Amino acid sequence: MRQRLGGLLAVAILAAGACSSPTRTPVPATATTSGQTAVAPAASPTPTKPLLTGSTYQATPAAATGGKIVLAGWQYPDTLVPYYARLAADFEVTSSMFDGLLTVTPDLRYTPDLAQEVPTVDNGGVVLKDAGMNVSWKLKSGMQWSDGEPINCDDLKATWTWNMDPANAGLVGGTAGWENISGIDGGIGTTCVVHYSTVYEGYLNLFSPVLPAHYLTTVSAKEAPAKLYPLNNPSAGVYSGPYIPKATKARAQITLIPNPKWQTISGHAPWLGSVTWNFSAGPNSVIAAFKTGGYDVAQGLGNDDIPALAGIDPSEEVIHDSLAYELDAFNNASLKDKFGTDSPIIIGAIKLATDRQAIAAGPLRGSVTVSNNFVSPLSWYYKDLGGSTAADPTSASTLLANAGWSKNADGYLSKGGQLLELTYCSDTPSVRVDTVKLVASQLKAIGIKVDVATKPTADVFGPWSTSKPETACNLRHGNYDVAEFSYDWSGVDPLLQARAYRSDEIPDNPPNTGDNVTRIALPALDKAYGTVRSSVDFTQIRDAMSAIQDIYGSDKNTYELPLYFRRDVWLVGPRIHNFMGNPTPAGGEWNIGDWWVD
Repeated sequence: MRQRLGGLLAVAILAAGACSSPTRTPVPATATTSGQTAVAPAASPTPTKPLLTGSTYQATPAAATGGKIVLAGWQYPDTLVPYYARLAADFEVTSSMFDGLLTVTPDLRYTPDLAQEVPTVDNGGVVLKDAGMNVSWKLKSGMQWSDGEPINCDDLKATWTWNMDPANAGLVGGTAGWENISGIDGGIGTTCVVHYSTVYEGYLNLFSPVLPAHYLTTVSAKEAPAKLYPLNNPSAGVYSGPYIPKATKARAQITLIPNPKWQTISGHAPWLGSVTWNFSAGPNSVIAAFKTGGYDVAQGLGNDDIPALAGIDPSEEVIHDSLAYELDAFNNASLKDKFGTDSPIIIGAIKLATDRQAIAAGPLRGSVTVSNNFVSPLSWYYKDLGGSTAADPTSASTLLANAGWSKNADGYLSKGGQLLELTYCSDTPSVRVDTVKLVASQLKAIGIKVDVATKPTADVFGPWSTSKPETACNLRHGNYDVAEFSYDWSGVDPLLQARAYRSDEIPDNPPNTGDNVTRIALPALDKAYGTVRSSVDFTQIRDAMSAIQDIYGSDKNTYELPLYFRRDVWLVGPRIHNFMGNPTPAGGEWNIGDWWVD
């Protein structure tokens, strides 16, 4: 699998930088790059079964093989081990080196990679047993690691035990999902049965990627962060993806060559002769070098970089909506403390008065589209919530007036001697600073006083355990009234979202590791996410997600206002074929084995 989805549930899913760590983007119905095949969502307005599979992706066969390409990025990876990956660059670079049981295509469909099929209850691949379940993975026969060793069930077992090793302290996702496994059968065969002690919805994403058992034994789990797939000697590793690293120049360059065994997995050898990653100082350097022909593909770019693309042929720009969306989050605890039963009325008024169209046209320079939903339209559980995205300050003022709030001599609203004053927080990327200031002016127009507080990223997103309780604007300690940031679900699995909304994930509750920073506690939301967490009936899960989206679009949503889906930008030279981009962390490299050049 040329992306890593599993395990992200256990880590914070707050996206810190507005454009500093861009996520990958869903592909709309058409694409713009020469030689690529468009991916369109399957047409079925009311499907009887969720559309988890059935991608329309089809690579254009190579008219020529060989050739060298140069990729540009501005973040040098911190690791080549996908389970330690944190940076966008970690995922982008390792996407070409590792495969998992499944991949997710740009239209957000599961597709077999190392596996022969996608196991579900419907096709008999998943069997519920007692309180748990058994999942049968049928591997493709004859697959080999880059060193020629066979790929088999022992590799799945080794990947599980490696993730569960207590000495393995570097895992970004911790042991989420892995701890539900009680055993794996199959040995050196290719029919692998994974036994789960509980029903675990995220099973499709877990082995992402599979790691080689025989290579894992060469490095202890304790030393794995430094010595497994070392950046200073990457050729010592064993890989399954289409390209494998040959050499690196620290912080500057990584050179990849074709994996000689990848055809045993994909059916064809990688179509490029070599791939070189060059890393620049920042997005502007990447764009400037692409304009002069220095790179074949430039990435790591976002909506803030779109104005700098002037002069580039539009056919060389691939720009898509991201799975990451910007939002205003409302701290239900602090607002209730300040305003009591008026809190939901005030939140409703803020949502009505916030002119999201002006944000999109102003700080975002028209590069994004406002959305009423937090779910990508390409997701198999998406529901069109309808409704207007326009601001309605008149209705907002009426709400507040009916609740007894009236303007004082300074033009601000007060009630019973209390001023309607809010602290709006964000970190310091310019687009967020400009947005918060714009919203402050919009709310001032209806009488709400906003104190803008922009703080360092480490202050805003710092964990409970390492942030001082009094740290201004810290989300987990709840030191804000309203905050602007992004959520990045990073994949197609709705289980990834649950920790942001379940009441048992409020970070004030021990062990203080929850991600529900809005302190929302809705029984209906808890019930629906409980269904998502404990079912492998994807029709039932889709129905639960439909209920969740209904809550999101109703007055019960006092926890967030979606502003817009962020954009991802790639620059792709005209000689590259089959480039498509992807909404998952793998980004453009999800199908790099299918790329070819004229």
